[in-house]
Amino acid sequence: MTAEELATQVEKEGLVVLPEATWNALAPAFEEVERHPTFIAGDLVLVRLGDALAAVEEPKPGERVLRRLPDLEAAHAFVEDRMATYDRMWDGCGCRVDYYAPPDAEATPAACELPAPSDAAS
Repeated sequence: MTAEELATQVEKEGLVVLPEATWNALAPAFEEVERHPTFIAGDLVLVRLGDALAAVEEPKPGERVLRRLPDLEAAHAFVEDRMATYDRMWDGCGCRVDYYAPPDAEATPAACELPAPSDAAS
């Protein structure tokens, strides 16, 4: 796969799953716009694929998911939502990220809240 083929596939399909080695070989062809360490699932990276933007995520070791994002505003909203979810995960809420949800799926907030402190502890 070439960088041009990957950009076309992301544009066409909206979501592309790749082996980490494939992404690492192709990544230098794309401009990195932003990088956000998640401390849970690698770095959340925004890249420019020609005129488009994509989020690159690490759902599990050895795998990368590229998600098409329509513009910088949507990309920032996506990052803000993901990072808020990671914060809740870090606090032990039990929620999970669906890295494979279609990019055009309606966004639903993670249904996780921290439990109220137990009255028995008082």
